[in-house]
Amino acid sequence: MIHVLAFASIKPGLRDKALDVYRVLAPKVLAKEPGCLEYSPTIDVDFGLPNQQLDPDMVVITERWKSLDDFRAHVAGPAHVVEFRAAIKEYLEKTTLKITQDVI
Repeated sequence: MIHVLAFASIKPGLRDKALDVYRVLAPKVLAKEPGCLEYSPTIDVDFGLPNQQLDPDMVVITERWKSLDDFRAHVAGPAHVVEFRAAIKEYLEKTTLKITQDVI
């Protein structure tokens, strides 16, 4: 299994508009990409811990894929992903990824 954390840095003040774009994408990924087990855009929750890093302009997408090939197919850009990339472009500053696999 592949785990992906995508950190989407959103332009200041535009997070809600970016989330609207993710709300359109997420159900399509889950419905149309059989290798996707989870695709969940998330935002910070202030738990009050001193070591917690809060960022109001960050969306963290938690993804789980059956295999690297399934994730590669997603990245290659099915139509719904291509549409998403065009729609999110005006809100997005940058995206970084953390890709891991199960070891146990």
